[in-house]
Amino acid sequence: MSQKPLLHTLSTTLGLTDTAPDGELLQRFAEVGDQTAFELVVRRHADLVWGVCRAVLPGDTHTAEDAFQATFLALARRADSIRDGSAAGWLFRVARNAAVRARTRATRRRVSALPDALACTGAPVEEEAARQEVAPVVAEEVDRLGATLRDPIVLCFFEGHTHAEAANRLGWPIGTVASRLARAKDVLRDRLTRRGVALPAAGLTAVFASTSAPASPLVRSTLAIATGPANQISPAVLSLTHGVLSAMRFTQLKATAALVFVALGLSVTLAAVSRNTTEPAMGGSAPLAARSAAPVPKDKPTAKELEARELKALKGEWRVVKLETDRKNERELAGLRFAFTDNHLAIRSANEDENENFTVGLVPTESPRHVDLTIENPEKGERDAGKVARGIYELKGDTLTLCVRHFAADDANRPTAFKSGEGLVLTVLERVKDEKEELKALAGEWRAVKVIALGQEVGADELAKRKMMWFFDGAEMLMTGEGEKGDKATIKLDPSAAPATIDLSGKDDKGTESKLPGIYFRQGDRLTVCYAHQALPPPQNMGKDPVRPTELKAGDGVVFIVFERAPKK
Repeated sequence: MSQKPLLHTLSTTLGLTDTAPDGELLQRFAEVGDQTAFELVVRRHADLVWGVCRAVLPGDTHTAEDAFQATFLALARRADSIRDGSAAGWLFRVARNAAVRARTRATRRRVSALPDALACTGAPVEEEAARQEVAPVVAEEVDRLGATLRDPIVLCFFEGHTHAEAANRLGWPIGTVASRLARAKDVLRDRLTRRGVALPAAGLTAVFASTSAPASPLVRSTLAIATGPANQISPAVLSLTHGVLSAMRFTQLKATAALVFVALGLSVTLAAVSRNTTEPAMGGSAPLAARSAAPVPKDKPTAKELEARELKALKGEWRVVKLETDRKNERELAGLRFAFTDNHLAIRSANEDENENFTVGLVPTESPRHVDLTIENPEKGERDAGKVARGIYELKGDTLTLCVRHFAADDANRPTAFKSGEGLVLTVLERVKDEKEELKALAGEWRAVKVIALGQEVGADELAKRKMMWFFDGAEMLMTGEGEKGDKATIKLDPSAAPATIDLSGKDDKGTESKLPGIYFRQGDRLTVCYAHQALPPPQNMGKDPVRPTELKAGDGVVFIVFERAPKK
């Protein structure tokens, strides 16, 4: 039940990466309302939760959907209490609780299950029937396991993670994951055997691999319910959520009470031992030792703590994908980089005279969030040092939007909306990806809409006739045109360079290798590439290597191409 296809789709549509732990994402959602962070957690575990709900409620898709939505609504309301690297184990228990409650209510109402219109008929009837019989029992026994045994089972068998991936999620050594996984399988095997349950031939992995439709169609509506106003939640889902949360609170109270009684009993015992050993001749009873108090709820983070977390989230290098200002702007976006370190921002461009340094101040509790950029740059003179550019910002995954009023503008008021205007600078940035993630972002089919080769632009009619396309597939690329067989090339990217570099390597029909160094700029569904043109083959080129361009513009000795992502078929 691997989540990789879902997360790949999320990364390409929302610009997110699957790296941050669940606990960190949920804290961002709880503290600063980052809905993109919450969405990533939902998409990571949607198939797991849907599999559990369907296992407990086979043949009743409508009720299973209610349990699915109630699970993530509970997650939204308890996000601040989850600190673990992975929420998979927590979600497993809540999903089963919600599904069992939903099944009980449906039984009490004595309403027949609606026909399962979402079910597929690809699997044999006998196989699916056997799986539906086994799945609820397996879910119950997995739920009975302690967290240290349950979490690796859920991650490795029900979400399809490797031992290394599970270790990274849980913050455990790989050896610990392997040993606890083996122990969990032994415990489950014994318990299931005592209940007369035999696992499918494919083992635990196949238990929740339902033949029903995947969970992805439910995600959008579930996100709207979990993060939207309460009046949009159906009574059935809201009632289920309240029941699940009440059960969780009751369980916590019982656990706390048990700890208090244990502590009290220990205190009484220690007091008795103390009387018998230190005061043997004294009569009467001595006062009990101080009782252990219930855990004190953790205070909400202070403004400074929230700012520190936001600064940590911004840390790293960002590239500019959009820049709007009313002032003359000579900067080339492809070579512009923003680097956040602690509370400092360094803006670097190809022209070193335009480099700038700022001290960053954030107020994430405001809406929209506030940002103040205080000019440093003492090496350029102190005329502007200390002046403040006030603005607002929005951080969604790997996309950062800044709207800052220029410090020299007549209007000194902070902007209230993300738009350009007089004295305003609107900047949209994307976190610089590594080569692997950048290749994922480029994957697919791109259509050339503008070509200038050796100073000559290809006419629109000719370009339409040629139908020049580039197909990116990992580190391989295929270049095709109308009536052409197509040329293959190997791609090497360096997204961290400014501008980002791309090297195309390939062989001609005679087996001669060639390498064309270039630069590129990706801006959403628009891609600009500029690479050196090797006009003459060896030996006419005298063995000289092509020179990489430094700017994204047409000129002698370079090929300049603008692509647009082709619509999906």
